[in-house]
Amino acid sequence: MSQTRPCVRCKAAIPAERIEALPETRLCIACSQAVGGDFETAVVTENLGKAGSLKKNYGGVRLKKRRRKIVPLDDEGQKS
Repeated sequence: MSQTRPCVRCKAAIPAERIEALPETRLCIACSQAVGGDFETAVVTENLGKAGSLKKNYGGVRLKKRRRKIVPLDDEGQKS
C-alpha cells in the first residue's frame, strides 16, 4: 500500500488511494480541482508531409503533457 504525502499547494495529506491511482500526483483532490490538475495537456497534429511542401498531410495527433507550475497557498499573496 502507498503512504500518504503532503500536498505541494496546501500541505494537507494526499489520500493513499489517490497516490495509488495517480502515483506521480503532487496535489490533493481539493487543490487539483481548484488549479485544474497536475498537468497541462495539448493536442498536437503530426505533419507527415515533406519539408517545404505546401501540401498539408497530417497523419495523426499526439498528446503533449507537461507539469503545471504549482504555487503554494502561503506564497500566492506574496508577489515580488
